[in-house]
Amino acid sequence: MELLEKVEALPSRPGVYLFKDQKGEILYIGKAKDLRKRVRSYFHGPKDAKTSRMLSKVREIDHIVTENEKEALILEDALIKQHKPRYNIKLRDDKNYPLLRLDPKEPFPRLTVVRRPKDDGALYFGPFPSAQSLKETLKVLNRVFPLRKCSNSQFSHRSRPCINYQMGRCLGPCCNEVDVELYRGLVEQVKRFLEGEGEEVVRELERRMHQEAEALRFEEAAALRDRVIALRKVLERQKIVSMDRANKDVLAMQRDGSKVRFFLLSVRGGKLLSGRSFEFRDAGLPDQEILSEFLSRYYGGTRVVPEVV
Repeated sequence: MELLEKVEALPSRPGVYLFKDQKGEILYIGKAKDLRKRVRSYFHGPKDAKTSRMLSKVREIDHIVTENEKEALILEDALIKQHKPRYNIKLRDDKNYPLLRLDPKEPFPRLTVVRRPKDDGALYFGPFPSAQSLKETLKVLNRVFPLRKCSNSQFSHRSRPCINYQMGRCLGPCCNEVDVELYRGLVEQVKRFLEGEGEEVVRELERRMHQEAEALRFEEAAALRDRVIALRKVLERQKIVSMDRANKDVLAMQRDGSKVRFFLLSVRGGKLLSGRSFEFRDAGLPDQEILSEFLSRYYGGTRVVPEVV
């Protein structure tokens, strides 16, 4: 059967398609809501030189039908990672970009630094553009929110609180009776702050500070004042770039000779938190195809997708 006949024989179903050369090597893997319509678009209409060059090597088209687009996305990502086709984009490894992890399933959650997110039900914040920027953020959070710092192993074997407890930077749940609701409230504040709701968190702390002062609990009011000041300094370093307060990622794409570049800005709560750049070899596919694949690869797995991209 000729190649174009095979294209017309493809089902109009969601799935993954694989372009192969005469040796059976996979050249490109893509996903589609409608396999026939998507693959047919490669062979009809105008094409640039690089796309034509790739298609000239295609001798076989395989496909795998899935139940829906989401299954196709997951399967596409798994197959690309397994086969590493030459015409699929290869994103820079996320291990270079640290994240903060917070597991709400733990009895007393803590913040940890990780390089790779896992599908484990935990919350991941970032990635941060550099280890230094994460270190500065974590330093403030550890000072302001007294969550535990020790590992799970240390937590289960402690006989007395560590120095963080003595410094007022941990409630000491390893050895003390700690109000679970109070601790969960701190965890929720950390979560909201990292999700871009820093201004709201600060205003709540200020209200509590005034309440404590009116009740003549000046020591508690002073502690809250110090937390507000520290968080304000973090917020002042974040530039407001959007007045609609939405969580969004803003993406720019550039093709320059043999390279394709993406630059992604992460905006949370209207404030610019970080920027990341990606560069990879231009395989010659149309802009729409490259953009679609980049989004699939970047937001695949466990990465949180913001309200707007």
